[in-house]
Amino acid sequence: MKRLAILFVLVLTSCILYARSGKGDNLSGPIALKGELTEKYQNYSKGTPVVIRGVRKMRISPNDAVGITYGVEIDGLQYPIGEEEANKIIRLKPETVLEYWQGIYLSQGMYDYYDRKGYRYDMRQELDEECLDYLDKLNEISYKDAYIEDYVQAIFAKVNPGEVDSKRPERLNVRIIQSPEPDAYMLPNGAMLVSTGLLCTLDSEEELEAVIANEMVHFILDHQVNNVSRAETRAKRAAFWADVLGTVAMAADDTNWMYGYDERVGAIELAASIGTIAALVNVRTVNRLGMDYNSKQEIQADRIARDYLAFKGLNPDALSSAIAKIKDFYGSTHRYNNLTRYDSYARLKERLAKLGEKESIHSHAYQKATSDIVTFNAAMYQGDKRYKMAEQLVCKNIDNKVASDHDYVILVKARMAQENTPESNESCLKLLEKAKEIATARNLDINKQEILLLMRMNKQVKAADKLKEYRDLLMQYQQQNALGSEESGWISEEMNWTEKMLSKISLL
Repeated sequence: MKRLAILFVLVLTSCILYARSGKGDNLSGPIALKGELTEKYQNYSKGTPVVIRGVRKMRISPNDAVGITYGVEIDGLQYPIGEEEANKIIRLKPETVLEYWQGIYLSQGMYDYYDRKGYRYDMRQELDEECLDYLDKLNEISYKDAYIEDYVQAIFAKVNPGEVDSKRPERLNVRIIQSPEPDAYMLPNGAMLVSTGLLCTLDSEEELEAVIANEMVHFILDHQVNNVSRAETRAKRAAFWADVLGTVAMAADDTNWMYGYDERVGAIELAASIGTIAALVNVRTVNRLGMDYNSKQEIQADRIARDYLAFKGLNPDALSSAIAKIKDFYGSTHRYNNLTRYDSYARLKERLAKLGEKESIHSHAYQKATSDIVTFNAAMYQGDKRYKMAEQLVCKNIDNKVASDHDYVILVKARMAQENTPESNESCLKLLEKAKEIATARNLDINKQEILLLMRMNKQVKAADKLKEYRDLLMQYQQQNALGSEESGWISEEMNWTEKMLSKISLL
């Protein structure tokens, strides 16, 4: 018995010294991941605190095969424990965000993945260059509003895990793009794109946090790079992007003019056409940059995102609520296949079934914060003659009691494009009165739409009075402000139009 005890001590000492000797490939570098024993290990009882100090590919003893081994510290001593055994007897209890993601690296086999595949720096460099070129082009459809940019950045920062793996060169950041589609995706260089369509579709910060967390999981698990490396064929970089830019150039001819956001006059503003957006944000581009996630990757990301949200003290059920609303968007537009980021309607349904449908989340604070984006997207739909979609969006602002005068004008335009009955016209007049009532600054778009409506209703006398009023307002504005060339041109066009309408009415 004494001999056996001595032999055990010698073997144990040998193992500890072997682990500490640094033999084998160091896969993780130094880490400090806290946990506890779930069952007795050697002379340590269940519940004993442990710290995983490193991950190596090595033999635990000279007679063993090479395998993944954890360096586990227990009561000041470090033991080499094989991956399979360690996963059985250790429950991770991370205390920091970094520890949480180190735990994900362990559980998802990422240390072994990088040992087998390497970090593929040449590919990452190539992808980064492509992403930068793409982002430069996306500036054409970027949504620029300091408040909203900061608002989304603040939500992003709340979820951002920081640097998880120092060997990866990418850095996380977020941008907002003009697009009616409820898209969110993270490029392989760490740049996350959030569409105005997504901000309109969601109803709470919690849902946006969940979507961002989901995209971060894809990035941290290196799904984009892995998907690109698995692709059998990949078009030459120059040829692919030349084709994309050629399509954009053709689509740019269909640019939309839309009214909007100059608080002084509600002046016309240039925005990207939906054609241009579709040319830049499309399935081909998404797939080329590795964001064509398969079902396994999506479900993996959903599961870990929920867990991460719970760890951060955020709402894990918000992911289900967000995906349900994205699914409903595509259902309402009768889009079922080739969805920009989500593959298909069926895939969204599959994910939702796995997550389980939860109670829909709504936040008035969020709806108020994003109301201008809803107005913006409604104007985009209006400019593209998608009147029903425009109407649905502005009605969302109205129902949520966060509507602006611009919303009511867009609603009038949409209804006038679809209806012409005495009842609908009278209703539109009341909507314009509401717009006047809540307007906080001069909005000449209200005046012009009222003129058009009165002329449609054959109320020429009232229309003539409103035209004169409109002309006076234009002249007043021209006298009081130093105008740029675009504004001057617009004022001149409107003055000419006013005189023509007055002449037309006098003939009638």
